[in-house]
Amino acid sequence: MNRLRTLILALAVRAQTMTVLGYMGVISLIGVEALVVVLGFTTVFPIAIPFVLIAVAAAWYGRDRLRALWTAIKSRRERA
Repeated sequence: MNRLRTLILALAVRAQTMTVLGYMGVISLIGVEALVVVLGFTTVFPIAIPFVLIAVAAAWYGRDRLRALWTAIKSRRERA
């Protein structure tokens, strides 16, 4: 019984660690102020927090990819 309790506790600690690391990653992407807005918005619908954060991260990543693509297109046009 004690071993099972230890395994469950270890699983809970790992899950909490991954959650904290996920939030820290999102904070580094969107900033603290934007995270406060997202978390404030989702107090009505808390189950949406992961989905909103994934959508924000995807939008940021997409913007970054578009910026890189635009820079590549501009440099090719300038060389031609």
